[in-house]
Amino acid sequence: MWASERIEKLVPYLRRYARAATGDTKVGDAAVERSLEQLLELSLQPDFDFDQYDRERLFQLLDADLDHLQKTRQAKARRALLLTAVEGFPSTVACRVLRVRRDELLELIEMAEQDFAASTATCMLIIEDEPFISAQLRRIAEGLGHQVIGVAETAEQAIAMNSEHQPDIVLCDIHLADGSLGTDAIAEMNLRETVPVVFVTAYPEKYLSTTNEGPSYLITKPFNPDYLKAVIGHALINVQSV
Repeated sequence: MWASERIEKLVPYLRRYARAATGDTKVGDAAVERSLEQLLELSLQPDFDFDQYDRERLFQLLDADLDHLQKTRQAKARRALLLTAVEGFPSTVACRVLRVRRDELLELIEMAEQDFAASTATCMLIIEDEPFISAQLRRIAEGLGHQVIGVAETAEQAIAMNSEHQPDIVLCDIHLADGSLGTDAIAEMNLRETVPVVFVTAYPEKYLSTTNEGPSYLITKPFNPDYLKAVIGHALINVQSV
């Protein structure tokens, strides 16, 4: 595989990481673009070797940019949890991406988990037409202390529930069984700016393949509980820090 093709395949995951870390699609995508521009500049050096720039090295470039944007230890802690729980990096690789020792990484992850646990419990609306998945989402959310105000199976139900309950966060499937779209429901719900939306999809690449399009938060089906908890936590913490 050509180096350019390999890098292109990794770009959606770089965007997922940057968008979740910053809580902003445009800011996250801009960080990815700067990292790719830096890679292009490096490629002009005579001794440059594209083969050295695998997934780990690309995330290193990106995280260095994010570290410049987010100078607090709390932000670095949340990125540590994203790298391990969402992006699936082993701890040894996450240490190199973040440029920390293993004991520091463990401290950062513990700090992020404590931050998430201390975040205010919220009212959550789930938009999901698959009963098994909606039950799993509800169980995990309630385990984190959130109150699930309802589970909508269609866009129409979601709009009605939103009007009645005014949720603080929404977990939203994109393709619903009746042919409606979760994205259309969100557009019609007129949510407050402080209400984060975490989209659920089996095809995250579709929504991360172009710059400044698509959601800031994506949960990939199938997901594990740590993945879900990390994304929900990031969404709520980012809103509180605005």
